[in-house]
Amino acid sequence: MTTAQVQTTVSELKNLDSQLNEMTRSGKILEALEQFYADNCSFQEGNSKEIRKGRQAQHDHLSAFFGTLKSFNGATLHSQGVGDGVTLTEWTFDMTGPDGPILWNEILVRNWADGKVVSERFYTA
Repeated sequence: MTTAQVQTTVSELKNLDSQLNEMTRSGKILEALEQFYADNCSFQEGNSKEIRKGRQAQHDHLSAFFGTLKSFNGATLHSQGVGDGVTLTEWTFDMTGPDGPILWNEILVRNWADGKVVSERFYTA
């Protein structure tokens, strides 16, 4: 850790992650992205070699995806884990796409620094 970094305690991290999760649950995903993610955050889907670099790239990616949906019906947080600089969450997203209902099960692994998510990797099932 450099002297410029501020260490976030596990308790503080759980609070930040819980706030982020509440925004996600209520469909405020793009707003949460702006509030909780570092500008240079990286995003990776499962074992994909492609890594999206930067909060704006993820915003553009999600905006395009949400633009294809007829509705976002909600998200259920099944579990949350908090460790030293990392959080893990298990979700089911309920959406309606152009071809009908979508139930999307996902595990998110977020790495944090200075109170912001600096990398996120998601695994779908």
